[in-house]
Amino acid sequence: MKNLKIVIIWWTSKFWQFWQRYFEGKWHEVIVSSKNTPIKPEEAVKLWDIIIFSVSIRATISAIRELIPLIPPNRLIMDFTWIKIEATDELRKYALWEVVATHPMFGPWVKSLKGQNIAFDPVLKWEKWEYISNLWKDDEANLIELESSKHDEFVAIVQSSVHFINLLIGHILKKRDIHPDKLMAISTPNSRMQLLILSRFLNQEAKLYADMQMCNTVYKNEIIPEIKEYSEYLTKIITDKEEAKFEEEFNSVKDFIGVEFLDNALKITSKIDEELKRSV
Repeated sequence: MKNLKIVIIWWTSKFWQFWQRYFEGKWHEVIVSSKNTPIKPEEAVKLWDIIIFSVSIRATISAIRELIPLIPPNRLIMDFTWIKIEATDELRKYALWEVVATHPMFGPWVKSLKGQNIAFDPVLKWEKWEYISNLWKDDEANLIELESSKHDEFVAIVQSSVHFINLLIGHILKKRDIHPDKLMAISTPNSRMQLLILSRFLNQEAKLYADMQMCNTVYKNEIIPEIKEYSEYLTKIITDKEEAKFEEEFNSVKDFIGVEFLDNALKITSKIDEELKRSV
């Protein structure tokens, strides 16, 4: 496909930095447009072939409503929002454009697309999306087609719930004035990785993670109540010293995950831990 003109609409997220480098490296013309750039979004969307919304979760719907009516037909419109249901529902209202809701599941610090996951929900796909998706596949990204409702359920578990646990651990350390450095010397392989994951989580923007906690309706309406209910249930088992019930619960989850996945996870994390011991 001929060199495309790509505009990245940016209001708060820094994710555009990776994508500007990426698409320019493919010889496409890229501009980044925000309320503070010389070319404002209202003008940029009229001129470019592909329009990518890379804005904060809470700003996505208003950005779509404000800018899409200004976009000429036969353009590809994509969003990089972490939460998909509301954005995809809004995008479905517009039938004159090629529209694909996407979620690149990594941050701006990665070096390449190799091995990175990109979820997508094709609302209406034509040749421009075929070109972009093939470009990503050629660079060895993992493209996962996923309905937006299922996507939000998955990320409520694999992201929002994990972030909740990370913040909980960080809160406990802060309250007790125990720095992770003090714990690394006595950490097990599991806890060593957990402390580093906690630190990786905290080395990012609070606003993004606030949105991921507060803007996912599946997480708020379904997962948070499950966390609360199970926390109370497990707390009672522990405080009542019901060892048999704890083991039953542990083994029930273990059986659900299955031997094959567990054994593979142990092999992978053991290799990671060997590298960590050399680096930390």
